[in-house]
Amino acid sequence: MIFWQFSYLMIGKSLDDEDLIAHGDDKFTRTAVNNAERGDITDRDGNVLASDMEAYRVALIIDDEYPNHVANVEEVASLLNEVLDIDEEEVTERIEKGMEDERFQVELGRAGRDISYNEKQALEAAQQDEDLEVSGLYFVSETKRFYPNGNFASHLVGFAEQDEESGELSGQMGLERAYDEELAGEAGSTGYTQDIWGYIVPNTQNEVKAPEDGADIQLTIDSNIQLYLEDSLDTMEDHFEPEELFAVVADAESGEILGYGQRPSFNPRTREGFGNSWLNMLYQYSFEPGSTFKVFSLAAAIDAGEYDPNATFESGAFDVGGHTIYDWEPEGWGNITYNEGMQYSSNALMMILQDRVGQERMLQYYKDFGFGTSTESEFPGEVSGVIAWDEELQRKTTSFGQTSTVTPIQMIQGMTAILNDGQMKKPYVIDSITDPNTDEVLYQGGESVVREVISPEAAQKTQEEINTFVGGSMDRNPQYQLEEYEVAGKSGTAQVIDPDGGGYMDGPYEFLTSFIGYAPEEDPEVIIYYGIKLASKNKADTWDYGVMHGFNPLMERTLKYLEVGGGSGDSKAETVVVEDYTGAPVDDLLPEKETIRKVVVGEGSEVADHYPKNDTLLPYDTFFIKTDGEATMPDLTGLSKREAIIFGEFTDVTVNIEGEGYVSGQSLEAGRLMEAGHEIDLTLKSMDPND
Repeated sequence: MIFWQFSYLMIGKSLDDEDLIAHGDDKFTRTAVNNAERGDITDRDGNVLASDMEAYRVALIIDDEYPNHVANVEEVASLLNEVLDIDEEEVTERIEKGMEDERFQVELGRAGRDISYNEKQALEAAQQDEDLEVSGLYFVSETKRFYPNGNFASHLVGFAEQDEESGELSGQMGLERAYDEELAGEAGSTGYTQDIWGYIVPNTQNEVKAPEDGADIQLTIDSNIQLYLEDSLDTMEDHFEPEELFAVVADAESGEILGYGQRPSFNPRTREGFGNSWLNMLYQYSFEPGSTFKVFSLAAAIDAGEYDPNATFESGAFDVGGHTIYDWEPEGWGNITYNEGMQYSSNALMMILQDRVGQERMLQYYKDFGFGTSTESEFPGEVSGVIAWDEELQRKTTSFGQTSTVTPIQMIQGMTAILNDGQMKKPYVIDSITDPNTDEVLYQGGESVVREVISPEAAQKTQEEINTFVGGSMDRNPQYQLEEYEVAGKSGTAQVIDPDGGGYMDGPYEFLTSFIGYAPEEDPEVIIYYGIKLASKNKADTWDYGVMHGFNPLMERTLKYLEVGGGSGDSKAETVVVEDYTGAPVDDLLPEKETIRKVVVGEGSEVADHYPKNDTLLPYDTFFIKTDGEATMPDLTGLSKREAIIFGEFTDVTVNIEGEGYVSGQSLEAGRLMEAGHEIDLTLKSMDPND
């Protein structure tokens, strides 16, 4: 009977209709997942903005039946406090609660995750030290997404985090989410057979499928310009504490986005500020732009042959179906020329021009400039804005930037038409997407013309008019003038919809203030669109100075970095590598780097210390040096607020700062002795020439 049963099983290979071979495979055959590496996101020069890195999670084994368990709770809590800065009481409470619940192990929440290799080594060394009573630490390796620059184009890059169930990284926001499938790649696998004790049977590893790493995305963002931009946003946020703030830098000729940032923002490394704003304001935020929109009404009137800069009109007010719409100066400026009206930013003139062009023809111009429709960017979920055109009052207010809504990317796109002989360029932020497994370029971004919106002649005349809006014959907007560059552009002060009661907010200085400008005015290379909404501090400055505190330093540093107007053509200023120069002669440090300012503390001949060290300096940054001998106070005139703070930390003195902008005065004269612990008062002033 036994022989017959074995024969039956060997021949039929089944029992009770169950396939015994399949049953054996299920019992002893296993498949291990070989995770793919998520693709990198880099800037235009290949600098990493987002990348995978190995991290660790620590768990504490508290089951006393397991050989390596937590035996000395106080010692373990003290160690975790020292290495990971976790509160000792919190660790103790988690362990004791786990013991009460008879758990095998406990974890430490977010504080016990994302542990670096060096931290893991320190904890392991302590656990292996026989003089310490540390035990029960268990480490789990996991992949995390690393964002080396912190709060840096955060809403563009986005972030990815590990899925709790699958353990895989998945994009949650920005490019990380929009291109999650391309970045994620495809996991591989390895099939093998294990024995009854769970060990791999030799020579059974087969069916190996290699993982396919995710594609790499290279952006048009320039990290140096982005750093300038983030710095300017920090200055504006500190000065105004606004509800919203944004800035975008674009190449005037190609439409490439060189930098973009907004506030509120977040740090994807620490999650600080996370959840304050989910919107990518560049593409997903629509608003009434105010007078910056007038450049497009002007361009339409010029192209239609209905604008004569020397023609005159009566400023102050305009009647629309029984409604009187006033200029921002209700009494107006009398009978003035069209050009003077543009310099004064007259609403009445814009409505006159709309009537001259004709409403339907004007509507077509707005559509041709790209308003009311998506720019078809690389980001899903882009909003299109609305051209409000149903009623006469809506049509008239649209001419000066109220009622209708736009997005920042539409404003940049429209401006490229004016600066490129009427040829409107499509803005783009992705330079390329490349498969690292084959080096195949899956997507190639590049300059492209959307359409010709206005004639080359009209574009040139429009640019000539815009060039008078800053420091022209009426001396308007002088605060946007720079010493070394001619800046042109249009300011805007738009009313803001009241989210509670409908209509517009009517409190003092409750505006969205913006400026769209380009430089140099004769041969534009850079466009910057800068906006601030509802300042809660220093509100009056949004009327007096606009966005000057952010726009001016950003434009100036960008132009200098790109060496616009210099003798190097299109080349960019290089970053400067700084090594450890301790003990070197002071005079030999970076003598050839004209773009770096040296601030020397002391009159010695050798370097005692310096900042930064083993790092890099961006063009037009400051290099701080301490010499041997007595410390003497340097001249800090011209340092930014950020640099002034760095100086105080570097020299161990207390720096008291009054004002905004750049250092214009110091309480301790240059050349005087300076001791650690001293207090130094620094006075900062803006770059406004009227100050």
